[in-house]
Amino acid sequence: MGKNNQQRRKTKAKSRKQRPQSGPGRGGSAAEQDGLSGLPIEGRARYAVLTILQETAREELDWVDAASHLEGQSSDEGWPAALARTFGELGDDTVAHAWQQGWMPREVVSAFRKSLSAEAVRAAKTMMRGQLARYPEAQLSDRWRAHREELVDQTEFEDIAAAVRGLGRWDRIVLWAGALEAFPMFSTIPSIPKVEPLPGSPVVAHGFKGAESSKIYTKIQALLAKAEATGSDAEAEAFTAKAQQLIARHSVNEALLSQTGHGKREPDALRVIIERPYEMPKSELLAQIASANHCRPVYWPDGGFTTLIGDRDDLRSVELLYNSLLVQATATMTRAGSVSSKAGRSQTRSFRQSFLASFAGRIGERLRASAGDTTREVAEETGTDLVPVMRQRDERVDARTEELFPNLKYGRGTRITNYEGHVAGLAAADAARLTAGEPITPS
Repeated sequence: MGKNNQQRRKTKAKSRKQRPQSGPGRGGSAAEQDGLSGLPIEGRARYAVLTILQETAREELDWVDAASHLEGQSSDEGWPAALARTFGELGDDTVAHAWQQGWMPREVVSAFRKSLSAEAVRAAKTMMRGQLARYPEAQLSDRWRAHREELVDQTEFEDIAAAVRGLGRWDRIVLWAGALEAFPMFSTIPSIPKVEPLPGSPVVAHGFKGAESSKIYTKIQALLAKAEATGSDAEAEAFTAKAQQLIARHSVNEALLSQTGHGKREPDALRVIIERPYEMPKSELLAQIASANHCRPVYWPDGGFTTLIGDRDDLRSVELLYNSLLVQATATMTRAGSVSSKAGRSQTRSFRQSFLASFAGRIGERLRASAGDTTREVAEETGTDLVPVMRQRDERVDARTEELFPNLKYGRGTRITNYEGHVAGLAAADAARLTAGEPITPS
């Protein structure tokens, strides 16, 4: 919980002690006060939760205060379980609304972390996991299944009802507060382009097609894992260079195949989360990698993610390469430790931001040069003019980007304010430079 939230809650707790004990949960339950005592407990729970949400939005009450009121609205032994069922039902509806708006779990978590408490993020994850559990495997694409498995790994309970079992009063209040805080964010979430068929839709799994593509993807993963694990800059350079060559060769081969009418497909889209800190230069690194591999990046700072548009295989390769290069860059950057000016003031943040920005720019140059070399090699091997072939692919990607983002605006890149960070970033990019290596034959 952030310091501001803690201070706000302390202030509200103090003011509660100084005011008359009235309102929901005080002097009798809300249902009893409104003549609803004859309703089944589920009806009273639903009424109570919806009323609390309305009152909290209108009066800007503290979430813990609101949850405490909610917990105290009935002394019925089954009240907590009834509240849990209500939260589960409302959670299913509000999460489904987020899916309709184009969001997927990773993006929801990324956006929620920027403005909500840790308790609200945990509750949102639990509600999303519970909602996705409703669908059989055949009604979820492979990306939805991957997101669902991540939620399973990140959450202890399968849904809100399971989470509340065995909790004491205070722990229940914390859970209710998190869920109450998450609901308005889910309900007001803006619309973004859909990049996957919705859960429950008839879907076609998104993955590399055929055994050949799977082998290549596995080999790319293995090369990048070796690049991240080695302590030698020279070895990391060689492994990453081979991975990029394999990515570029596979992309060209797919473009040639599409040109013959076999395996032709429209550009796809994929979202990649940009983790804090230094989101802007990290997004620039992803943009450089994407552009070098015939994909288009669209970064949305408020959401904390970049949407990539391109051929499906290229998108997965770009995501792999980004994650690997980010690991390599971060390792080199952190080895420099804290940086201070001569006057003793910390310059660590400006150093690292400038480092990553310069690393991104130089890596982009190296990637484009490597991809160009590989394209020329394939052209010589096949006797094919690849310029029009790749241009057609780029034009299809551009058209799809315009379709998804008709009002796209171009922003400014990261300002480089620390010379030492700039030089160190260039040096790190040069150490990981993607030079030509021995030819790789997929096996």
